[in-house]
This record gives sequence, C-alpha cells and structure tokens, in this order.
Amino acid sequence: MKKRKFLLRVVIGVGCIIAFTILVFWRQQVVQTQRDRTIVSTISEWEVHGKPVVVLDIAREDMRVYEKISLTPLSKTLYEGYVTKDFHEQLQAGQRVFADTEQGEKVVGVINYVGQTLNIDTGMFRVRAAFDREVGLNNHIVVAYVHIETLHDIISIPNEVVTEINGEFFVWTVRDGHAYKQNILIGESNDYGAVVLQGLHDGDMVVIQGQTQLVHGDKVRIVDNKEVMRHIP
Repeated sequence: MKKRKFLLRVVIGVGCIIAFTILVFWRQQVVQTQRDRTIVSTISEWEVHGKPVVVLDIAREDMRVYEKISLTPLSKTLYEGYVTKDFHEQLQAGQRVFADTEQGEKVVGVINYVGQTLNIDTGMFRVRAAFDREVGLNNHIVVAYVHIETLHDIISIPNEVVTEINGEFFVWTVRDGHAYKQNILIGESNDYGAVVLQGLHDGDMVVIQGQTQLVHGDKVRIVDNKEVMRHIP
C-alpha cells in the first residue's frame, strides 16, 4: 500500500514537471513568435515608408568657442578659480562667461579679474568671475564656460553624429528620400561640435538620430527636422 502511494506521488511529481516544462516551452514559443512578427512588421514598414531618421539642416553660422573653468564662490555672485598658463594667455577682464544652475538655467557674467602672477600653492593663475545672480549653493564648485573666440561663417555639427573609421570621418546625409554616407574633413572640435571644412554645404541634411540602422542608399523617412540652434548666451 505504501509502495503504491509512493509510486503515485512519483508519477504525479513527474507529471507536474513535464507539464511545467511544456508550459515554459510553449510560452517561449509564443514570445518568440511575437518578436518575429514585430521584426517582420518593422522591416516591412521600413521597406514601404523608409527607415525613420531625425535630420539637422546645415547652415553656415558664427560659432562661439568656450573653455571650461571650475570656480568656487567668494560671495553669492563672485566666484574664483585657477587656470593653466595656456588658458591664462587667452583670458582678459571683460570676457563673457556663463554657468548652469542646478535647475538648468544659464547665468551670465564676465571675467572681472585675471591674476598676473603664479599662485605658489597651485602653480596656476587666479581668475575671478562676477555673475548677474547666484549660480549655485554656497561652497559648491561651479563649472563655468568662458568665451575665448568666435569662429565666423562656419559649418558645425554635433560630435556624436560623426563616425571615424581608419582615420577617416563621415556622416549620414539625406538626399531625395535616401541616406548616403558622406566623407567629411574635420577642423576644430570642442564640446559644442565639430567644424566641417569639406564635405557639407548649406542646405544639406545630416542624420542626427537613426543613423546606426542605415546602409548606404537606404530609403528613409524624416520624422523630425532640426534647425541649427545655439543655446549659448
């Protein structure tokens, strides 16, 4: 009797394991089928309408070049920091400077003091900047941006849209509803973008989102069109 009960329990246990295994396998097949349908649906949509991309309209403009500087507060609006010799040579009183608050707002100011002697403790030159209002909380280091120079009548693009392969640079451009790989020559590059010396012209459209899925000659669908905008004071 006990042996029969034991065998019954074994049979029930094995049956539960088999049933659970079948259920898991069935669920995996359902999920995979749904994924396959999604992939097929996406590919079919791309074939009909083109791969979705966001583009940037290229236009020549003046571009302000900034350098970063770390500052600590002396008062609510006056901040102080230290710079290297190379940076020091580019600074003078009256230069524009701005910093971002913790809320993402830009506060504008000017360099109002540039030291001419090396600080013994830091081995760098002291500079001070005065802002229109308080930038951050007391004793917080503030990263500010000093206007060093202005590049006139240039084409610039975001650094992240530039791809480098074997020392050559290229971007994706859109012409007549298709995407093409375009080689470019890069000049100066900084936190705000890369200056393009050759390869792009006024009126060109450069892909800034969606380029990772592209193949040369792909049909594309523009879902958004960005204009060159500088949110720098």
